[in-house]
Amino acid sequence: MCKPMRKAIAKIHFRFSIRTKLTIAFLLVGLLTIIIMGSLSYGYYSAGIKRDFYRISREATLRLNHHIDFYLYQLAKSTSSVAKDDLVQQWLLHGQQFTPEQRVDVQNVLKRYVALNYPEIVGMFLLTPDGRTLAMSNLSVLSEDVFKEEPWSRNGFPEQVSVIATHAVKYTSGDVRVLSLEMPIYSVATMDFLGKLVIDFHLDEIRRTFEKANLAPDGRFFIVSEDDSIVYYPEYSWLGQARSQTMLGRLDLADSESASVQQWEGRSTLVAAAKSETTGWTYVSIVPFDEMASATKNTPNAMLIAFLIIALCIVFAVPFLSNAFVRPILHLRHVMGSVERGDLSVRASYVSGHDEFQYLNRSFNTMIERIGELLETVSSLQLKEVRLQLREKEALIKALQTQINPHFLYNSLDIIKSMAYLEDMPEMVTMVRGLADFYRYTAQDTNATVRLEEELTQLKHYLSIVHVRFPGVFRSQFSVNDKYMRCLIPKLIIQPIVENAVKYAIEPRAGRGSIIVNAFDDDSQLVIEVADNGPGIRPDRLEQLNDTLAQITNYDRHGYGERQSLGMANVHARIVLQYGGAFGLTVNSFVERGTVVSIRLPLINS
Repeated sequence: MCKPMRKAIAKIHFRFSIRTKLTIAFLLVGLLTIIIMGSLSYGYYSAGIKRDFYRISREATLRLNHHIDFYLYQLAKSTSSVAKDDLVQQWLLHGQQFTPEQRVDVQNVLKRYVALNYPEIVGMFLLTPDGRTLAMSNLSVLSEDVFKEEPWSRNGFPEQVSVIATHAVKYTSGDVRVLSLEMPIYSVATMDFLGKLVIDFHLDEIRRTFEKANLAPDGRFFIVSEDDSIVYYPEYSWLGQARSQTMLGRLDLADSESASVQQWEGRSTLVAAAKSETTGWTYVSIVPFDEMASATKNTPNAMLIAFLIIALCIVFAVPFLSNAFVRPILHLRHVMGSVERGDLSVRASYVSGHDEFQYLNRSFNTMIERIGELLETVSSLQLKEVRLQLREKEALIKALQTQINPHFLYNSLDIIKSMAYLEDMPEMVTMVRGLADFYRYTAQDTNATVRLEEELTQLKHYLSIVHVRFPGVFRSQFSVNDKYMRCLIPKLIIQPIVENAVKYAIEPRAGRGSIIVNAFDDDSQLVIEVADNGPGIRPDRLEQLNDTLAQITNYDRHGYGERQSLGMANVHARIVLQYGGAFGLTVNSFVERGTVVSIRLPLINS
């Protein structure tokens, strides 16, 4: 903000009295509060409406899907008698040898089924793999070339009952749009595949089902096939067309996990889509948002009424409140004027209590009393500050004098390694090299995270010393897949566990034993196991150790450092503090069989 503008704002600010400024401030705060509350309420209410609409529409969709699936199932089941009819079976097998009268008999079987069962059926057809087609009797006058334009004629011979999405038929006059049900037919005698039965039927039953399931006065359902063509919509002319060629192409149906608000026919509309697992069709429900959220229409009026009530309360209450604020300020201003003129003997009136102005008056009095004391002690304070600086410098010099340079240790170990190499002492070279590398690794920041590969490398340095100590009898094995080597873990969490195993499992048996380190993932978590074949842990000691780990997990770490296995406790505490109580150490032990310590960490790749 530029300087002239700040001056203009300050000029306006100081032009008004505190009472006026308090009134305006309270009004602005009240208005802002009402707006924020209204916005949050509307947002939460809208989100709740979307959730409820998705839940309701999904339940309705499941019912509709079940009803339509049951209708198709009943239609297929009832037509199985047609497929098993002797005349139908014989025509599928030897239809090319049938006389015209026999063909008429088969066609009458199909027509009789339609007349007795489903009046919405437009046509029934028998098709064989050798290219023969037979329609029910009222369609027999048509050429078979007409039927070749139907989608079921080009759809092959499915082995299961299938449904072809809505399409316009070519073999009848007028605009007739149907669904097609394809049923495979097998020989009753030999179960050989003979052909298929095709049933074209109107969408009357589906339309009646959807008319009974409206979610709101202007809400509606529609069905879209897997190839994004319209299976059902109240607008008859849209049936069988690609959705992109109609106004429905403006709707985004990609989200099938929640409802969305989209613009449809000039209104904000709730849209929810669910896919049928049986037919693969997508059932979509759309309802204008204002029909589901009628209560939000009154939100602006409620906000306005609430603000007017708050404004009236502020206008009448601020004058009384401002007097309580102004009087103490005027008194303090008068006293400060006296101090400004050099009179340090004046004091502000003070009444004990919790009023902030009284605290201010008391602080003012204390300040006046201490001004003289401060003037007298400035010289002595300056002298004390100089002495303090000298002491700090002396402490720094002592700290520098007593500081140990870790490079001296590394260089000394390197010298010992070189001497051992010259003296042809390979075991000594191995031990010194492993010790130097291990101390160089541990001297770095122990709070860092490192790759599992680095941690295992340093662990091998440590174990090389143990192998030299117990040659020929001690065994160690690493079974870690390469895919875990780049996982990030806290530094120095495996070595204390291995060192514990060496101390309690290997040393008591003069080195005769094995330590195995492996890693695996468990539900997006990395588990590192350190196993030994030592004497195991006594049940009472194991229970005590698990109690200690449980206390650390529950952030009750008082006194755990006084117990044994401090290394385990420290490692567990570091993991819990860094990642939470779901991670850490787990100890399982079997007497005279060994112990397994599991380290559970988040699976984080570098």
